[in-house]
Amino acid sequence: MRKYLSISIVSTFLLTGCFKNEQPEPCTAKTVESEMPVMTKFATDSAIATTQDASGLLYQIIEPGTGTTPTASSNVTVNYTGRLMNGTKFDESLDGTVRFPLNGVIPAWTIALQKIKAGGKIKIITPSKLAYSCVYDPRFAQVNNQPLYFYVELLSVQ
Repeated sequence: MRKYLSISIVSTFLLTGCFKNEQPEPCTAKTVESEMPVMTKFATDSAIATTQDASGLLYQIIEPGTGTTPTASSNVTVNYTGRLMNGTKFDESLDGTVRFPLNGVIPAWTIALQKIKAGGKIKIITPSKLAYSCVYDPRFAQVNNQPLYFYVELLSVQ
């Protein structure tokens, strides 16, 4: 199930548009404003009391943590669950073995994880532009160009 996060580690590469010509149908990137109704409905239905970041990201800090605060260049180890806005789980890792550079994953994670410290937990509802947007890769088909939800436990920061 860690395939999406593992793949997202190379998101910087993917964001260069290398897969753009392989996409079967044209993709029009969605605006944060157009996705906000579904994001806020998900938050309400899921009893998530969110704060909105200037980027459009919605988040709720469950536990702020007491360890080191990561920077964009930090390496972090996490447990996480990812869901679509209909509640369907599309990915998870709960064994504490997922480690990655924070600036090598989707922008939503880079933004959100800098809001907590090691030992912290956060819920993230991200607009598609801060997730996978129109970057096309068949491995991302289920999550391409749509808002997503993540529950993340920040285990450690290096």
